[in-house]
Amino acid sequence: MSIADYTEDKLVDAVLRHTTTGGGLPTADPYLQLHSGDPGEAGTTNVVSVARVQAAFDASSGGHAQNTAVIDVASMPAVTVMAWSLHDAAGSGLPPTGGNCLWTGWLSTLGGVAIVKDAATTDDIYIPDHGLSVDDRIVFEVVEGLSVPAGITAGTVYFVKTSATDVITVSTTSGGATLSITGDGQTAWRKVVPKTTNLNDTFEIAAGDLDIYLD
Repeated sequence: MSIADYTEDKLVDAVLRHTTTGGGLPTADPYLQLHSGDPGEAGTTNVVSVARVQAAFDASSGGHAQNTAVIDVASMPAVTVMAWSLHDAAGSGLPPTGGNCLWTGWLSTLGGVAIVKDAATTDDIYIPDHGLSVDDRIVFEVVEGLSVPAGITAGTVYFVKTSATDVITVSTTSGGATLSITGDGQTAWRKVVPKTTNLNDTFEIAAGDLDIYLD
């Protein structure tokens, strides 16, 4: 989950320069956009070809907010949904473009820290008590102060290739070759749970299921 660069700048300006209007923070509820993979920093990659839907959130408490009502995205294409982004405008066209991206995130919860410590001799990723199974999908993320192991690309969705209690290997495809990891490091990880839709389905996010955290 990531605050977009646009939002970071506006928050800093609002606090330090008291610029809350006239090109500052949004004045209406944000619009939800769905993604079939990593949304990217600007929320413009892997965009699902369906209209954005406006969504309301409760007042933030402890840097955490949730959607206050069901979010229904109608007339879905046949697609696998993995992530979302929030924008300050409905945008135009299909897939939608326009407006500013405010926030992005995955349809999952953060798992913890993954460690690679023997890249010279193994492609093992150490994740204590991870609970992952073969063919589960996992994504790694950049965290300030940590260095993503060389060979792993943050934001790429990988498949679990092998799974032991505290160790996994991953592949770029289901049943594919084990990913070659060439450098030690640490990174955040999360299990991604894709949601597959059929043509003209309605994709629903229940009230309270879209959690936003100030990270």
